[in-house]
Amino acid sequence: MKHGIFLFPFMLAAILMSSCHHRPTMREMGIVLDTIQAASSSPLLDSLATPNCHVDINMIVFSNKEYSPLNDSLLRSGILSPEYLSLSTKHIPPRAAVDSFIKRYAEDYHTFYSGIFTEEGDSAQASIGYKLSTTIEEGKDSVLNYRAFITFRQGTVETSYTLCKNIDMGKLRILSLDDIFVHGYEKALSEAILNRLLKQSANKSLEDLHQAGFFINSEVYPTSNFILGEKAITFVYVAGEIADRSKGEIQVEIKNSDIKQLFVR
Repeated sequence: MKHGIFLFPFMLAAILMSSCHHRPTMREMGIVLDTIQAASSSPLLDSLATPNCHVDINMIVFSNKEYSPLNDSLLRSGILSPEYLSLSTKHIPPRAAVDSFIKRYAEDYHTFYSGIFTEEGDSAQASIGYKLSTTIEEGKDSVLNYRAFITFRQGTVETSYTLCKNIDMGKLRILSLDDIFVHGYEKALSEAILNRLLKQSANKSLEDLHQAGFFINSEVYPTSNFILGEKAITFVYVAGEIADRSKGEIQVEIKNSDIKQLFVR
């Protein structure tokens, strides 16, 4: 009994400390997600061997009515490319937006290729495709990490990249680097990225990185394509952005604790 009485205050303190640092989950915030799925194949000609335009979309959206502004922001954030929807700021339901995008994509395909393709042409090279898949997970504080995996196909050539968005559920908007870091953060953050990239690539200096094909045409910089995770921030550089395209997509992960002095919150 005495041991139980002695331990109780410490147990209570531990519970209180853990509750003070509790990060609300999507479920606790009442967030309901839905997935808009659509696939379409639009033939260029009325023949069996005709080229075609194929679109495949799997996009996560918010079902809650109060979060509809976030759906509008996502739909106009570059995830759907070309950004046809950015021509208007009016609210459009996600399903209608996706259907409108697919229709316009096919129309542009027909407009361009019908004028240059003939029956004798290479139908494989005249076929194009667009594929989008998305994921969402909980990040730092009340931020949700939204990833879009996008692939463009032109004939037999495919180009894939990852587009990252960080959604502040408290302020109902997509965050930028300027939103999460203090004024003048660029130099210190670039140094942190450089140091981490040196470790990842087993190089010893910026000159070594240059020789390895990194940052040949630019200084080291923090990309706006990032994921603000619970324990780390990950900068995602698409293939060819900071190094030779053959190196593919490059991700640089920095622990939040290593740059805590740079965070606004």
